[in-house]
Amino acid sequence: MGTNSCPVNLTTGPIAIPQDVQEIFGRLPVSHRSDEFIAVFKKLQLKLCKATGAKHVVFMTGSGTLANEAMIARIKIGGQHGLILTNGEFGNRLISQAERQGLSFETVEKEWGEPYEISEIEAKIKNAPGVSWLMFTHCESSSGCIADMTALTALGIKYGIKICVDAMSTIGNIPLNLKDVYIATCSSGKGLGSLAGIGIVFTQKELLPDERIPKYLDLGYYFSCNGIPFTISSNLIMALDKAVDYSLKEGRTRQIEKLSELLLSKVCEIKGLQVLNKKSRILSHIITIIPPTGIDAVQLGERIKILGVETSFNSGYLKERNQLQIAIMGQHDEEDILAFVSGLKVALKELGSAKTITSPRRAFTS
Repeated sequence: MGTNSCPVNLTTGPIAIPQDVQEIFGRLPVSHRSDEFIAVFKKLQLKLCKATGAKHVVFMTGSGTLANEAMIARIKIGGQHGLILTNGEFGNRLISQAERQGLSFETVEKEWGEPYEISEIEAKIKNAPGVSWLMFTHCESSSGCIADMTALTALGIKYGIKICVDAMSTIGNIPLNLKDVYIATCSSGKGLGSLAGIGIVFTQKELLPDERIPKYLDLGYYFSCNGIPFTISSNLIMALDKAVDYSLKEGRTRQIEKLSELLLSKVCEIKGLQVLNKKSRILSHIITIIPPTGIDAVQLGERIKILGVETSFNSGYLKERNQLQIAIMGQHDEEDILAFVSGLKVALKELGSAKTITSPRRAFTS
């Protein structure tokens, strides 16, 4: 539980980081060519592959967006037609990245927070001959809506389609099985519990280098160099290796699920609030709420922070829609959830009494 000087961190990132993980960033770096570094590097690869069902993993110096660029670059060289799903900001970003790299694709677009209908996606595949890959965001963190990975990978198997997944906000937070996924991406922050700075790409087969891809984005080139083609921070890799001991430990995803159930039930009890992703068929560790009419989400988030709990509300897409998010990604307990609910109720009462006037916002309903 937090205090005014150190609030409970229920944001979508950066998340709270365990002290012994933080301490690694204060160490002197070691060479990425040293035996010490390579041993930790290989150990980390094994941990992540074991936890996800992937056969291979690549580490890239950069953000999760870089990992997505590498995934898209690999798909592009196939020259095949595909399908991208979106029901929020990060699905839209995948579309934008794919357009910039010149991929050929169609889309299935839903309202923010609206779950995908598998029958609709299957119909799209049948009616758009030549679809050979399918890309989507597993957890659309702009809303909290989680795609049905099992159903979508089943479509991939049925129609011989390569499944490509942005798993930024799900790895370490909900059970994740990538055995039927061609390429998946994530980053060192969020659910894995370390600082941002490492883009991560999972694959089911060792890829070959291809000169049509810029070298820094060429996953095959990483494989040809035993995973370390360029300088990479020893501090970032060693901290991530330590962080996954917390984030991937047995029982953690079940604990997050229990806390998510508690959070959703408590929020839904508060009159006047709307939950954007309430219709999602899969319980999410990210809850997006729309305050009552007349209350500004930024002011609400700022007030809750003063009361001891930090949430997400400053992203442009949240401000535009007057929304506030709560994410269970770090090391949390029931006390943290109840602290947020208590702070939320107090802040709503204070701001409601003050008759806060907000600027016009685009209206969304759950």
